[in-house]
Amino acid sequence: MFINEGENMPELLKPVIKTEDFKQQITQRKKKYIEKTIEGKSKDILDKKAKLEEEDEGWQILRKNKNSYRLKKDKPHSEQLEDKLWIILARMGFTEMSLGRNFTVSIGDDVNPRQIDVYAKDDETAIFIECTTAEKPSKKDMTTLIQKIDSISPKIHKTLQQQYDRAKLKVKWVIATENVEWGAEDLKKAEKSRIHIIKDSEIEYYNKLTNHLKLAAKYQFLSDLFSQEQIKELDIQVPATKGIMGKETFYNFLIKPKELIKIAYVSHKASRDIERLDTYQRMLKPNRLKEIAEFVDKGGQFPTNIVVNLKSKRNIRFVPKDKIGNSEFGVLYLPSTFSSCWIIDGQHRLYGYMQSERAKKEHDKTTFPVLAYENMKSSKEASLFVDINCKQVKVTRRLLNELYANLTWDSEDFNERMLALSSRIVTSLDTQKDSPIYDRVILTNKDKSKYRCLTITSLCDGIKENKFFGTETKAGPLLDSKNKDLEYSKIKAVKVLKEFMSWFAISVPENWKLGDEKGGYLCTNNALRALFRVFKEVLDFVEYKYSIDLDTCTAEEVIGYTKKYMNPVVDYFTTTSVDEFSLYRSRQALKGVRTNALYMMHTINSIFEEFLPQTLKEFIETVDIEGTEEARKMIDEIQANLFNVVIKKLKEEFGDRWWFDGVPKNVRTECSKKQEDENGIKDKEQYLYLIGYKKIAHSNWELFKDSFSLLDKGGKDKQLAWLDQLNPIRNITHHREKWPATKEQVKLVRELYKKIMDRFN
Repeated sequence: MFINEGENMPELLKPVIKTEDFKQQITQRKKKYIEKTIEGKSKDILDKKAKLEEEDEGWQILRKNKNSYRLKKDKPHSEQLEDKLWIILARMGFTEMSLGRNFTVSIGDDVNPRQIDVYAKDDETAIFIECTTAEKPSKKDMTTLIQKIDSISPKIHKTLQQQYDRAKLKVKWVIATENVEWGAEDLKKAEKSRIHIIKDSEIEYYNKLTNHLKLAAKYQFLSDLFSQEQIKELDIQVPATKGIMGKETFYNFLIKPKELIKIAYVSHKASRDIERLDTYQRMLKPNRLKEIAEFVDKGGQFPTNIVVNLKSKRNIRFVPKDKIGNSEFGVLYLPSTFSSCWIIDGQHRLYGYMQSERAKKEHDKTTFPVLAYENMKSSKEASLFVDINCKQVKVTRRLLNELYANLTWDSEDFNERMLALSSRIVTSLDTQKDSPIYDRVILTNKDKSKYRCLTITSLCDGIKENKFFGTETKAGPLLDSKNKDLEYSKIKAVKVLKEFMSWFAISVPENWKLGDEKGGYLCTNNALRALFRVFKEVLDFVEYKYSIDLDTCTAEEVIGYTKKYMNPVVDYFTTTSVDEFSLYRSRQALKGVRTNALYMMHTINSIFEEFLPQTLKEFIETVDIEGTEEARKMIDEIQANLFNVVIKKLKEEFGDRWWFDGVPKNVRTECSKKQEDENGIKDKEQYLYLIGYKKIAHSNWELFKDSFSLLDKGGKDKQLAWLDQLNPIRNITHHREKWPATKEQVKLVRELYKKIMDRFN
């Protein structure tokens, strides 16, 4: 049905159709080809005509009839893109849309009307979309199209006011592209002209979002288009009671779900990609939404409050009419911006209701009770969300950890924003198919396995501790300081970290694929934490060496500056043995991460001597790697001599009962237990260690004082203290994962070795 707002008004926008006519258009636009019919009196004539059509214009036979053939031809890429967007917006629930490919808008009496690719309108907004494509991914100059929109938009806005007699209607221009690589200058021009851009992945995102949220997806779409903009037609007023709970202002009111859904949201508003869709799917489970819709259509009601946080840069307007005690009754003016009402509790009730048949009825009078807080801080909002959803066992703790960052994306607190940014980056790395850690992060709907062994918590901690985004006063290397929007920093960091991890994933694929499996190291939490530490030092070194600020550089520039300095680490791991990987993996916890990172940095230093971070300098100055091996051999000799001297003297003193009369009970018990654990493969005395010898000497001091006294004077405790000094050094030298010993420790071993060898021999 063609429409015109006024009976005698000229058609300034045409042709336009309403909701009831969308179905046929959707069916036609879903086809990726166009059709036409050719007629002929015989099969030969039809075959000849069909062949000519194929040769001239590429038509193919779709269906043969007796006196006609139905032909088809693929639609041009640009038309297919228009169809995709038209279908998405129609399914979102816009009430008026352009018909066909010849929709035009009048821009003046003496000028030809302008053709627009896609047009959609509802009660509050009007959307104009221009589409452009390329056959293959390539750069394209968008200046002409941007200038065209700039020149005609004021005239078209005026036309809208004439057509609909609504000065308050909010208008947005969109450029949708496929296979187009936008240049930085064009992006800036579009932003300056307030033109919204929708790229390939975002088109797929909106398609899937509409599948998931149905009609409610429209308001998430409009939120992206009109972020933080006041929508004059979005004027929602409700009778409400105002009160104070602690230090928080709250309101109680009833509202139609159709009104609440316009300003509601459950995922942060800063991105339009598959990770955000995952958040929706975890927050709003499809089966649960379907169950609630069915419950509603069977007459079900919801007596409990939906809990929300009203977010507005302006103070929420409340006009009191009456006051009873500490409570006021009056009219509450809800924020007139999309996505200004975060649903803390009741997400499934609201969005499930919107998928019911009852919600589609024009005169539905259903209302929901709402408890609304006013501009609650993100940290308190998150805490309340946890209290409600976790204590009622609605949401798992793991999910809460994933979703917490969504609550703090727009926080005024720097640390909270960086937490959100880090979480988004890790989720992007897990969900992007070209990422080296694609599908390898344990999430709520993804269980742990040997392959999927990374955690969002560990990786976020790694990003945070290395200050990849800097501090509140100084930007970090992975931040995009040229853009205030965190989304740009997310894109930059994801590009850099994908490339960084790919150096190892590509060069050492066997170990990378092992994950947490036996022998695997590189693609584990501890390995990535260590590699992040090394990368941070390389980033700092590059900034110092080249006198640059990496926060002002592109992702590609950051990668270019850092790759050659990371190559020694990559090369080292390409030749690392299974035993060496096991050694790296055996160093656990934060101490192990630090030690492994220092070894990796030492590898870089061996090629680039100027690369010498303070932590590495201290490491090199204090440790003695070659001396550690020497100390290990000396301690082995010390232990062998102790064994021979102690056993010989005990047997000489106590005879056959030397084990029971000469060895303290706690030492005997410990040795016997170890012998039992190893199924008696060695004699029990072979399980004696340094501290065991000390206890034996202490219990038989007169027998051993000449052998164990290394000092000129002092009692037995003082004379035996060298064993307490030597024991922790042995724990280092005889456990490769704890290497190396310090220079002071190696020096002590050498001194003790000389004294003991002189004494025992």
